[in-house]
Amino acid sequence: HNKALAIYEKVHGKEHPDTAASYNNIGAVMSAMGDNIGALEMHNKALAIREKVLGEENPETATSYNCIGSVMHAMGNNVDAL
Repeated sequence: HNKALAIYEKVHGKEHPDTAASYNNIGAVMSAMGDNIGALEMHNKALAIREKVLGEENPETATSYNCIGSVMHAMGNNVDAL
């Protein structure tokens, strides 16, 4: 995933939906490895790009919200997960 991120940043730039998808994928792997803090950082980067480029009501933006909620839940922070 890190190689894909580097390619997307080089080809599309740092604020492109494909770049956001790479951040999201890295966050998913980090979460699976138990690195919830790192996962949140990656998912928040994806969210920031998606909100700016796609808007708040885009399905890909919603995916970022879901990923952040899942990590928050895994961390035991159920109030923020909602």
